[in-house]
Order: sequence, then C-alpha cells, then structure tokens
Amino acid sequence: MKRPTTWLMGILIGSLWLTMGCSPNERETAQAQSSGRGGSREEGDRTVTVDVAIAEAQTRGRELNYSGTTQPLRRVSLRARSDGQLLTLNADVGDPVFQGQVIARVEDTLLLSELAGVEADVSVRQSEVEEARNQRIEAEFRVEELRAELDQAQVDSRRLKNLAGEGAVPRREAELAQTRVRTLEQQLRSAQEQIRIRDRAVTSAQQRVGAQEAIVDGVRQRLSYTDVPSPLNAVVLDRLLQPGDIVQSGDVILELGDFSQVEIRIEIPDRDRSQISLGQAVDVVLDAFPNQEFVGRVSRIFPNADPVARLIPVQITLQNPQVPDGQLGGGLLARVTLNTSSQQVVTIPERALEVSAQGSDTVFVVEGNESETTVSARLVELGEREDDEVEILEGLAPGEQFIVRSDRPLQDGQTVRRSFLSNSDSD
Repeated sequence: MKRPTTWLMGILIGSLWLTMGCSPNERETAQAQSSGRGGSREEGDRTVTVDVAIAEAQTRGRELNYSGTTQPLRRVSLRARSDGQLLTLNADVGDPVFQGQVIARVEDTLLLSELAGVEADVSVRQSEVEEARNQRIEAEFRVEELRAELDQAQVDSRRLKNLAGEGAVPRREAELAQTRVRTLEQQLRSAQEQIRIRDRAVTSAQQRVGAQEAIVDGVRQRLSYTDVPSPLNAVVLDRLLQPGDIVQSGDVILELGDFSQVEIRIEIPDRDRSQISLGQAVDVVLDAFPNQEFVGRVSRIFPNADPVARLIPVQITLQNPQVPDGQLGGGLLARVTLNTSSQQVVTIPERALEVSAQGSDTVFVVEGNESETTVSARLVELGEREDDEVEILEGLAPGEQFIVRSDRPLQDGQTVRRSFLSNSDSD
C-alpha cells in the first residue's frame, strides 16, 4: 500500500516543478496543447468580434423647430421737444393712438413771452430798413440837384470863357466859373458815392430783418413742439411721465409700438442656413393661444452669425390677426416650425456612436475584406435624433460599412472579426 502512494506523490511534485519552471507563454501553450485546441483559443482571445452594417441614405423632410419672442413691427419713444411742465397726457398703457393725434401738451407761457419779444425786434429792424431807404432817396435828390447845378455851371463857364476871349468880361470871371464847374463835379461824385453807401445800408438792414424773422420762426416752431402728436398708428407700451412733471427736451413721455405686424426673431445654426430663404412660409404657435395656428414669413436673414455659437438671427413677420381679446401683443413665446424640402440623409443606430477622449462623437468605419478587417475611427457631425436613430450630417457616406456593436472597446486601426449577423457588400 505504501509504494503506490509514493509513486503518485512523485508524479505530482514533478508536475509542479515543471509548471513553476516554465514561462507564462509556455504554460499557456502547454495548457492549450493539453486541451487539444492550440492556436484557435489564442486567436479568440485577441480578435474582437463586431457587428457590421452598411450606411444607407433615406429620403425625408425635416422640420426645423425654433422658439422666439413676439415684438412690434416698430417701437418708438415719444419724446418731449420743449422744456416746461407737462400739462396734459391723454393716453395710458394699452390705449391705441393714431398718427397725428395730440397725446400730450407742455406749458408754453415762456415761449409765448419769448415770441412777443422777438416779434418786437422784427418791427425795430423793419424801421431801420425804412430809415435807410429814406436816406437813400435823399441822396438821390442831392445827386439830381448837383447834376442840374453842374449843367448850368458848365453853360456859364463856356459863355464867360467866350466873353473873356472877346474882352467883354474880365478873364478872372471865366476862371471862377471854371472852378465852380470842377467843384460841382466833385460834389456830384461824392453824392453818387453816398447813394451806394445807402444801398449797402438798406441791404444790411434787410438782412437784419431776415435774421430776426428766422428767430421768430424758430420760436414759433418751438412753440408748436408744446403739442406732442403721435407719429404713427400704435399702442401705448409704457408711460414714463405724469401730468405736472417738469420735462426737458428729449425726455421720453411714452413708449409706442406698431402692432400692424408682429415680428419674431429666432436664431438658427449655420448648418441650417441653406434650408431658409426670404419669403419662406413658416408655421407659428403661440403658448398664449395654443389652439390657434398662425402663418408667418421669413422677412430678414441677418448676414452675420455669432462667431462663438454659430447662430444666425432670422426675423419672422406675420400679419397681426384678431384673437379673442384683441390683437397679438409683444413678449409672447412663439414656437416656429420650418418645413424643409425632402433630402437624402444618412441615419445610423445611436448605439453605434462612440465618444472620443476629446469628447467628440465617433463612428468606427470598416476597412478591408472579410478575411482581413480593420476599423478606423472617424469623427462625425450629428443631426436630429429620433427612435434610437441619429442623423449623420458629415463624416459617413452612404454605402460605407460601420461598426454597430462590438464585444469589447475598439481602437483605431484594430483588426476585428465580423460576426455572422454583419451586413456586407456581398449580401
């Protein structure tokens, strides 16, 4: 009984020594050989099994959904244009006003006094014009007198010169007559110069009258500013002053909004810019009126996108319809839907997405044939998600093969084995 036991213990000790003395790979090989499977098990340990699918394009029409806030077509600040006390204010928040309607009046006492003073100055300037004209007339009379005297003096000078030549009168009388002619000629020239001076005086006085009349017109214009009319048909949005307040030119009295049309401003991603055009019809739903649908149109597409968010402002305009309690107002939440034309889009199962170390969405694309298949990590840009499917906007083309599922994490360039559930070009 002792000999069999000793033989069995020797075999066990020898096996243990052989196992401890071998390298791990040798042990693994030995175990594989002892199991009868050899290299096939090693290959199974190293090769990842994957499900492969083919990217297919689907035709679908997209709905682009955005939200915005209603606002009036125009918003105007009604401002005081003169200084003084606000005497009357005939409109309050929510009241409709009409173009040309006088809404407020500012005190005009000081302006009326100023107008009286500048009008009196006009009268003074006009009297200066009349005086300058009278002086010119006197200068003209003087010129005529001197011209007549000169004519007579010239006749007398010629006559005395002839008589002196005949010896009938002394030569001195003829010389005195000639001196008188030269004196009158000089006086005539001086009188004619006075007319030109009076003409300039009249012109200057008339200019002073014109300047003073311009001051009068300015005061009258400012006086008309004491009436504050509405510049458009609108609704009062805010009232900032009350009757009795002291106002200065430029102070805001009321805020007015033109609600003949309602505007909604939305922001769209730059990738959707090609789907939107001026005049395009859009569906609008307002949370304030959930049972009504409105139709608006794209009225403006702004040229510049936000450089960080890549969002482009778009303006939607709709005619202001009648609603149960009047018209649409501002500040309402609006949900805008744009129906785009049908287009080819690539969709894949959402479970096929991987997230890279940089946080980007990645799809593993299959390269090679069935006998030697490798995978390549590719960044993709995603679109809408629906029913566990996601649109691929960029990064994957129709007909390319991609990994739907793998039994272990994948790396770029890794060799994989297709599962029998995989699709291929030969299917």
